[in-house]
Amino acid sequence: MSKGYVLITGVSSGIGYDSTKYLIEQGYTVLGSVRKQADADRISGELGINYIPLIFDVTDKEQIKASRPKVEEVLGGDKLKAIINNAGIAQGGPIELLDDDKFRWQMEVNLFAVRNVTNIFVDLIKGDRETNTKGGKIIMISSISGYFNSPYNGAYCVSKHAVESLAEIYRRELYMYYIDVVSIQPGPIASKIWEKNINDCGEYDDTDYATMCRRADKVLQNGQKTALEARVISKTIERILNKKTRRKIVINRNLFMTLLVTKWIPRRWMDRILYKQLFKK
Repeated sequence: MSKGYVLITGVSSGIGYDSTKYLIEQGYTVLGSVRKQADADRISGELGINYIPLIFDVTDKEQIKASRPKVEEVLGGDKLKAIINNAGIAQGGPIELLDDDKFRWQMEVNLFAVRNVTNIFVDLIKGDRETNTKGGKIIMISSISGYFNSPYNGAYCVSKHAVESLAEIYRRELYMYYIDVVSIQPGPIASKIWEKNINDCGEYDDTDYATMCRRADKVLQNGQKTALEARVISKTIERILNKKTRRKIVINRNLFMTLLVTKWIPRRWMDRILYKQLFKK
C-alpha cells in the first residue's frame, strides 16, 4: 500500500529524478512532470508502476491544467501528500547586459511556473482547521541564492529571492487549510542545471564584465566538483513529508561558511570581498 501521492515537477534528471526514485523506494507514489514523452517512457521503464508520468511544460498553463484530470483519476478521491516545485533553470550573465528575453524566461520558469503549478493543484492538498483535517505540504526547491546575491548569477538570484517570498506568502495565506510550506535552500548539488543553462562567457569578452564572467564561471565549476549528491535533497524531502520541520532548510557542505558569508559578514564588507575576488585585476 502506498504511503501517499506526491507531485514533483521536472523529474527527467538531477534532484527531480533522484527524489522520484528515492520516494518510490520508500513506498510513495510519485506523479512526476516531464516535457517529453521519451523521458516519461524512460523513467517509467526504470522506476516502475509507482511512477506516474505527467507530460507538461511548467511554463504552459494550459498543459498543466490538461494534466489535472489524470492526477484526479490516479488519486481516486484521495489527497496529494505534497506538491514539490523542483523544475528550474539558471541564466548566467551580468544583469546590465543579460538579454531581456533571457531575464524574462528566468522569471517565467523559476517563478511564474511555480505559482501556476501550485494554484492548479493546491486544492488537492487542502485540509480544514475547523475539523482538524490535516492538509498537505508545498515544498519549494529553492537555493542559497534565495538570500545571497552573487555577481554573474543575478537573474537566478532574483528568481529565487522571489520564490522565497512566494513560499512565505503561500504559507500564511494557506494556513487556514492546514497546509505547510517549506523551502529547501541547497548550495551546490550535482545536477545539470548549470551545464544546461549558463551562457558562454565569450559574449562578454569585449565588456567591462569579462574578468568577472570568467572568474565566476570558474567558481561555479569548482563548486560542482565538491557538490553534494542529489540524494541529500531527496532524504530532506522525505523528512519534511513526515514531520514538522523548520520553514527554511539550508543544505550545504560547509554550513558554517554559508552562515558566515550570508548572515554574519556585513553587506558592504561582502561587496568589497566579491569585487576583489571577481573584478580586480
